[in-house]
Amino acid sequence: MNAPVTNTVLTVPEPRKVAFAKRPYPRVKPGSVLVKTEIAALCVDDRMYTDHVHEWFDHPLHCVGHEGVGTVVEAPESQVFRPGDKVLLSHGAYCGRCFACRNGLSQAHCASLSGGERAGTSTTVPEFFVDGLAPVERKNDSQSGWAAMAEYRLADEGICTLLPDDLDFRYAIAAECSIGMAYCAQEFMEVKAGDYLLLVGSGQRQFSLSHPIVGLFRGARVIAAAPDDFQAEKVRKIGEARGGTPDLHIVDMRDPNWTQQVLDLTDGVGPDKIADFTSDRETLNTEIDLVRHDGVLYIQENLRNKHRELRIDPYAGIAEKNLKIMGTIDSRRIDRPGIIRMLRNKEVQRMWDVVVTHEFPMWEAEQAFQISATQQCGKILLYPHGLPGQEGEQAYG
Repeated sequence: MNAPVTNTVLTVPEPRKVAFAKRPYPRVKPGSVLVKTEIAALCVDDRMYTDHVHEWFDHPLHCVGHEGVGTVVEAPESQVFRPGDKVLLSHGAYCGRCFACRNGLSQAHCASLSGGERAGTSTTVPEFFVDGLAPVERKNDSQSGWAAMAEYRLADEGICTLLPDDLDFRYAIAAECSIGMAYCAQEFMEVKAGDYLLLVGSGQRQFSLSHPIVGLFRGARVIAAAPDDFQAEKVRKIGEARGGTPDLHIVDMRDPNWTQQVLDLTDGVGPDKIADFTSDRETLNTEIDLVRHDGVLYIQENLRNKHRELRIDPYAGIAEKNLKIMGTIDSRRIDRPGIIRMLRNKEVQRMWDVVVTHEFPMWEAEQAFQISATQQCGKILLYPHGLPGQEGEQAYG
């Protein structure tokens, strides 16, 4: 079968407008793999759709998206990957030499993305695109292939993870900015069976709805403080999908007495661990008061809150309580084997089915972005080659 001539990629040329561009079919060299994207997922990409705001490794004109799973098409001289392999692709890069790569951390922090210097952050933005091409494209002398929302994608071998044959792509996609990030966060927090785990707010729902799944899987006693009916109902359905559980409680943050309800559920001591999805100053200080002595406060990114702030008395708020405060924005390479094992669990899969609220062929991405922007949804999946059973019926304009 002859290789395609072009690669259809999704772009956002201006706010609230999706367009599809035909780019040359990717070229791939040793050290990289070429993957047919089976599913790409929306993360915070709706911010690019509404406001043209993007991350340092993203660009509205040069293709969009970082979460993807797919099938290997080419893997020249690879000792690990071969055509036909199912893989998870993590966004970022892999050089094998920098601190992040040598220690199995997030590939989004590989120093090669910033010319060998420290990895990019929201305050240190490297030059990612040169003449419209990302690092992996320049490395392969290719005119397309770096992003997830495309028919085909290039990737360094080191950001790819082999998937077992019995793990459906629909569940494997949860391994990045959903269950994967929640798994990594709860590894940081050292959540264990019997812990009281309080989840506060909704934030970016793919995160806040994944944490109950991971917490229940780890045997924690989960308390979800929901700010709205949508969040409360989704968490309730996650519990139902598990088969019902006495270890899941929902409190309404709109109730002025919600913190007292949390104390009542934790024997008056306070939660062992709190995961915050608000990045709201007042809420964070409430959580610092609420968490038990020698507890943990984890802060999950909330890019939709444009007034993120943490202001704290380091003595009264941290030292006197022996409080640990931590956070992350990604999943780590070192955690992927555990994430994949968890995603093979049938109970976890049933709960993930609740989190996925919409699925579209990629040519209907405009509708997907519009729904995502309402924030009244869970995870949204895009299929570049068509929904299962409808592959090959592309209708790109």
